[in-house]
Amino acid sequence: MGTAKEKVRVNVYLDKTVTEDAKRLGINLSNSLEIALKSELETKWKERNKQKIETYNQYIASDGLPFDDCDLCI
Repeated sequence: MGTAKEKVRVNVYLDKTVTEDAKRLGINLSNSLEIALKSELETKWKERNKQKIETYNQYIASDGLPFDDCDLCI
């Protein structure tokens, strides 16, 4: 999973059957939860910033990228 980062211990309550099945199949619960949380965080960030992203994209579509004209080319 990339570079080593500081980890914290947390307590979670999960369905017993799900955890037993995961252990039986060799699924790392910590890693799986971390991946799921990162995905959820990304989804929430996109939801919160959807309007800003759309506004920026509309600006770029109508006005182009900043400094994207030949007058400023070196």
